[in-house]
Amino acid sequence: MLKEKRFLIPIIALYAVLITVLIVTAVYPKLDYDVSRALTSGGAVTYTIGNVLEIWAEPVTLLPMCFIITLAAVFSIKTKRENAFPLPRILGVGLGFGAVVLMYEVIHRIVKYYCKLEDITQPWLVKDGPFASSLLWVKAICAAAALLIIFGFTLIAHKIPYEALKKCIKVIMLCVTCLLLEIAIIEGMKLIFGRMRFREWMQTDLPESPWYRVNGAPESDAYKSFPSGHTANSFLLTTTTFFFDAFGRKAAGNIARICHLCWMIVVMTSRIMAGAHYLSDVAAGMMISLTIVTVCICVIFRKREPKTAR
Repeated sequence: MLKEKRFLIPIIALYAVLITVLIVTAVYPKLDYDVSRALTSGGAVTYTIGNVLEIWAEPVTLLPMCFIITLAAVFSIKTKRENAFPLPRILGVGLGFGAVVLMYEVIHRIVKYYCKLEDITQPWLVKDGPFASSLLWVKAICAAAALLIIFGFTLIAHKIPYEALKKCIKVIMLCVTCLLLEIAIIEGMKLIFGRMRFREWMQTDLPESPWYRVNGAPESDAYKSFPSGHTANSFLLTTTTFFFDAFGRKAAGNIARICHLCWMIVVMTSRIMAGAHYLSDVAAGMMISLTIVTVCICVIFRKREPKTAR
């Protein structure tokens, strides 16, 4: 699939741009900080479009991903009589539990982000400030909401004909695999690099630090700047555009991918505007997801050679 020019040329172009950004910001670290200063008005922004997009950029990606994980769970259960998967019922339950956990994280993160905004602060949601852990009853409400939403997704997925699910099972596998790999890699790198976010760096007298410097395990979320998880998560939404290809609508898939790329630019910009990331952070996040998606597509959609009879 990736041998086609409509995929190969954009991928090469994206890699060229992202690698250039990482090289330039490695040689000139000050550029990272200058871009952040410019987009945050010198760090003085307290409530901008960047804050709003910071809240909703990730859920826009993870909500459809939760639905796709639910599709995978329903499909694995429906195939129990055809032995398509080993222990399909256990696999389906595991995927369903994963969807609930991911949905809980989405809802809970939205609640915590809203607490950070000075214009709509709700102090009854948290203990000792906007960055503290949520109260237990708030977590319980988020968990209940997650269960309810996934239950609704399950009802919708259950009504989809088995043949339709089977036709796009490779795309479902692509989405789920890419998401799991991306979360593991991004979170692991954040713990290794421990880079201070721009909005916290503005409160210090520290010199500009290049993105490749390893600082060790972060003390808090303020030290999880590199790479950008929001950007990486958002790029994974491109995997859903292959549903169009699975049903023979390549033109619609191409249009969806172009629209997604435009939206990605908005997400990357908003992360810098919110003071959460630097230019190199968003470039690295996108490059990691691009690599994961490219490799997974090559593996999952590879053409198998027919076995010749001896």
